[in-house]
Amino acid sequence: MIQPNRCALVCGEDRLSWGELDCRVNRLANALIDRGCTKGDRICMLLPNGVPAFILFWAATRAGGVIVPLNMMLDDVSLARLAAASSGRLMFADAASAEQIDRIRTRLPDVDDDGFFVFGGDRPGWASAEALAAAGSSAPPAVRLDPSDAMTVFYSSGTTGTPKGIEHSHFGRLNYCYGFGAGLGIGRYTVAVCTTPLYASGTMITMLPTLYFGGTIVLVPKFSPEAFRAAVRREGGTHSFMVPAMYVAILQQDGPDEDLATLGVLVSAGQTMPMAVRDQIAARVPSAGIYEVYGATEGFFTLAVPGDFASGKRNTVGKPGFLEDIRILDEDSRELPRGQTGEIVAYGAGMMRGYVDRPDLTEEVVWTSPEGRTYLRSGDLGHLDEDGFLYVSGRKKDMIKSGGINVYAADLEEVLASHPLVAECAVVGVPHPRWMETPIGVVSLVRDAPADVADEICVWVNARLAKYQRLNRVVARSDFPRATYGKIRKDALREEYRSCCDDADLAASPR
Repeated sequence: MIQPNRCALVCGEDRLSWGELDCRVNRLANALIDRGCTKGDRICMLLPNGVPAFILFWAATRAGGVIVPLNMMLDDVSLARLAAASSGRLMFADAASAEQIDRIRTRLPDVDDDGFFVFGGDRPGWASAEALAAAGSSAPPAVRLDPSDAMTVFYSSGTTGTPKGIEHSHFGRLNYCYGFGAGLGIGRYTVAVCTTPLYASGTMITMLPTLYFGGTIVLVPKFSPEAFRAAVRREGGTHSFMVPAMYVAILQQDGPDEDLATLGVLVSAGQTMPMAVRDQIAARVPSAGIYEVYGATEGFFTLAVPGDFASGKRNTVGKPGFLEDIRILDEDSRELPRGQTGEIVAYGAGMMRGYVDRPDLTEEVVWTSPEGRTYLRSGDLGHLDEDGFLYVSGRKKDMIKSGGINVYAADLEEVLASHPLVAECAVVGVPHPRWMETPIGVVSLVRDAPADVADEICVWVNARLAKYQRLNRVVARSDFPRATYGKIRKDALREEYRSCCDDADLAASPR
């Protein structure tokens, strides 16, 4: 180890040097091996951001196991389904999450009675995770890891259908370090403030390359604008990944912008960040370049850098990342020329090994090019411009077919988000007696906005849209149904508002 005394990990008052982190990871890894874990065994954890979760993540992989971070927002039924589907042999929790696990433990057939471990307290039916780790040797585990070995299983958010266990190899995860490390300027002096949970694959965008290059990870146990500002100010944060909803929350909060002056890179992913939000963040944090990542947990990405936006590529999600390739297909799976919209398919060196125990689902998302290379079907619509920059129109199933014309929600959301009273928005299609389907806008408002402003916003937006794009109505609400780390659940919005146009006056519905 080159600099064992440099700070590797910070979470609140807890600080670990690289030497201390290495020792603690080795101890738990060896304890897992002594416990009977063998290469390829899956180890589940239901833990919040913190030192225990971080050490377990790396101990499991160093022991040759496969870490399965489970979403702490799941209800009992969903949690039981995913945990059981993972075939995890061990389960780790803290005092709070162990209570939920106890409600479903009879539905976890692959976890033996002595396979439940809890951090931070005593609980009947659970062994102490701290005691387990303390019994392990601090020597490097005698496990040979090959690049093709499985390393992680992340479950999809479920916003696009049944959640799937996405399995990556060590080689696949290593490509995060190569691609994002270079693309985001990550190095040994990087201080990455991680506000999203370890069960979210987007967290790996800054976490993995920062570790690879010997920087410092700052874990925020639970995101809030105040907690983010405090972490950046206290630790001198240089990089952070967040989803658009988090940036909106930061914009809504008053605070000294000097707190964020050390930031050089802010990354957005999960959903496309509206240009209006991007411009406001750039104004509030002028020291930071705003980067946009588009991709899938399954293992491809594009990256838009500040220079792309400055050069006039305002709504792009950038170009393919390290060793990546993007193509656009029509409905018959034939490649489309640049400028035409179709399904985005992608190849990347960091592609998943497949969906856990579901070769049928894996096969469904594969497209094979005429040259014989396999690509992932993203389920998204978009196009490449003449310079090879990618533009995303939205999910295929989010496309609104109104009066026989394709309407792309992303185009409408860009205009809706630019209204000064809109904090966050989504556009969905709902049934309509004349047009078969029509777009509606759903918004949350900025602080102190008038409560009855929805109709005014609708008129303002429609004046800036083509006739066939116009919103049927705008609905204001305090918040949105959300999935992993704040991602808006459009499926829930469609269901909630599906009857809102049932009594529409057909004569009053022309474009």
